[in-house]
Amino acid sequence: MAWGLDTTRRRHGRPPLLHLPLPMPLLPLWRLWDRLPSPLRPLTSSKVLEVTNSFPSPPSSERKKGADEYQLDMMKSLREVGMDNNKVGWYQSVAMGTFCTASFIEHQFQYQKSLGPNAICLIYDSAETSKGSLSLRAVRLTKAFIDTYKTNSFTKEIFAKADIRSATVVEEIPIEIRNSDIITCWLQQTAHANDSAPASSFERLDLATNAYLESSLKNMTLWADELAQEHYKFQGYERALSKQRAAYQQWQNRQREENKVRRENGEELVPEEDPTFFKSVNQPSRLESLLITKQMSTYCEHINRYAGKSFQKLFLAAKIHQNE
Repeated sequence: MAWGLDTTRRRHGRPPLLHLPLPMPLLPLWRLWDRLPSPLRPLTSSKVLEVTNSFPSPPSSERKKGADEYQLDMMKSLREVGMDNNKVGWYQSVAMGTFCTASFIEHQFQYQKSLGPNAICLIYDSAETSKGSLSLRAVRLTKAFIDTYKTNSFTKEIFAKADIRSATVVEEIPIEIRNSDIITCWLQQTAHANDSAPASSFERLDLATNAYLESSLKNMTLWADELAQEHYKFQGYERALSKQRAAYQQWQNRQREENKVRRENGEELVPEEDPTFFKSVNQPSRLESLLITKQMSTYCEHINRYAGKSFQKLFLAAKIHQNE
């Protein structure tokens, strides 16, 4: 599969296309146990970012060294055997498309902060892949979101000013999988070797869609509950702010009445404005609700895509039964 180049990203010198050699997409399949950040090894140009290799990061309970020291040792070992040893990102195995969390944002932010805007995260979805289509996504944080994240202030006003929405948190980089000549020969040989053995394709006729859709809807419900909790926090903030505004209005009225008396008596007036009055009420962070909205949007995309294919099968089966 291939995509055209984005002239805007090219103008800013940011690779709009990610090249993967064939073994790279298979690495997450072999390492589904690995839920920890695992670095990617690249080759870069002004237009294309080519990921050539990767290695897993074992759990902290199984390694004797820290994560940074472990990665440095691995990169030294790769350099000694003549392999690419420039780090450009990490890969993560997820289930049901669940990736847009606070820990993911922090980890990706640190990568882009230290390695530059070309650092990416390669996400492999095991659940969607099991349904017949390889699910690989290359994502990175947008420049607008990174600039806002650096301020560590996630209020409604700041998000509105920077035009930060759930759709502008991360940007997806198109992926192109390329095979080397030797792997192409091996694939051709394997395909011809299997011609003699008839392959069973009855799985394509499976009309059962309940399990996957139920899991997706269940996840959607759980995240909707989380979003409701975040809205309750903001509603509590609005109520507290409303009470404070009423108290401030009463205080201003008292100050104005007192100034009338002082003005008649020729006394010095008291201030009628207090800019520090509202500082006691802190606005809750909107980052979590933003990420939840982004994750729910991802679930909706998966449901729409999978349900569309499932309905095609059901309509086809119904038409066949009618003809019978």
